Amino acid sequence: QPMRSLHVRGWGCGEAPKGPRGRGPGPFLEPDRLREGGGPSPALGRPQRGDLAPGSAGLTPGQKGALSWKGPWGVGAGLQNLGNTCYVNAALQCLSHTPPLASWMVSQQHATLCPARSACTLCAMRAHVTRALLHAGEVIRPRKDLLAGFHRHQQEDAHEFLMFTLNAMQQGCLSASQPSGHASEDTTVIRQIFGGTWRSQIQCLRCLGVSDTFDPYLDISLDITAAQSVEQALRELVKPEKLDADNAYDCGVCLRKVPATKRLTLHSTSQVLVLVLKRFTPVSGAKRAQEVRYPQCLDLQPYTSERKAGPLGYVLYAVLVHSGWSCERGHYFCYVRAGNGQWYKMDDAKVTACDETAALSQSAYVLFYAREAARPSQHGHPASGAEERRQRPLCQREGQSHQGKNKKPRPSLGLWR
Repeated sequence: QPMRSLHVRGWGCGEAPKGPRGRGPGPFLEPDRLREGGGPSPALGRPQRGDLAPGSAGLTPGQKGALSWKGPWGVGAGLQNLGNTCYVNAALQCLSHTPPLASWMVSQQHATLCPARSACTLCAMRAHVTRALLHAGEVIRPRKDLLAGFHRHQQEDAHEFLMFTLNAMQQGCLSASQPSGHASEDTTVIRQIFGGTWRSQIQCLRCLGVSDTFDPYLDISLDITAAQSVEQALRELVKPEKLDADNAYDCGVCLRKVPATKRLTLHSTSQVLVLVLKRFTPVSGAKRAQEVRYPQCLDLQPYTSERKAGPLGYVLYAVLVHSGWSCERGHYFCYVRAGNGQWYKMDDAKVTACDETAALSQSAYVLFYAREAARPSQHGHPASGAEERRQRPLCQREGQSHQGKNKKPRPSLGLWR
């Protein structure tokens, strides 16, 4: 039965990660030293090393943890371009500033269990994140073992590298599972942070029977051909589709092809939402350069299977940008929101503080949102008045979209506390 295609980039959980165009994972190199040499970067304030002490900030298999920084930490180090590695640097900066992932990385929970540290992307990523956060205000070299099996000394797609890395880290989680339990993709920290589930529901218009299919995702790709905003692209993605004529539904109850409706909805939502704007045409690789608006706060409730009271708020914390006119040429950089609430432009070795307006006015390629939760009141007493408004999630305090272009950046968000 022909089905409307759902473009979820990446690889199935449990498969060996491969590079673009079928490249295999390739050999990993020996781990680099904790800190590799680099030149100075504008002073941005070095975090105290005590902020990175191992703790319980991370997630463990089968356990949902709080999405928060242990810090709050400032921005990480700049990254040296090793030759056409701007796509690597931009993706690594977005991952390094993903609150729950960074907190779990520096907690060293994985390192105590991993049987093959010299061949583990998760171990390499943990060392990279720790080194980047410890050496703010400096420039460091990306670890070569994070590029192994992917980089061919030419410009590549930052999103492909991002998904390659996430799936390689997924394999690291599975290989380090404790002997007492049976590991599954759903229990890994990568799935718990980035993973969600689509529901594809088909209803026969003859017998009114319903068929549901569930598929996991780590990211969501949005068609922006006719979309002027992320919300419009999401509405188009979940819009009901009529199946009839040559595309009629083969109903197992009616035992014939019949008209039906089909709709995709988010059945379970991820803790961290990765939205990929499909800016490159599949054949020529030419870029769709039109402006697509994206909000600071995004409400996913309208796109879920079960409607509940109140918004399902997500807060923007990273924007990956491609400048240029094709996927094979151009330059990648990103904007990240550090644990202290300040936005920064991360352009290879150059790290520059900026305001919220700059981060919200880019020709975005990949957007990173983290689910926001209300902070509990102190001492268990109900919050009231100004305290209640302060504790309310940002998305509820400000509505569902960014309002005004001249607001100063806030010192922090409840998400990072």
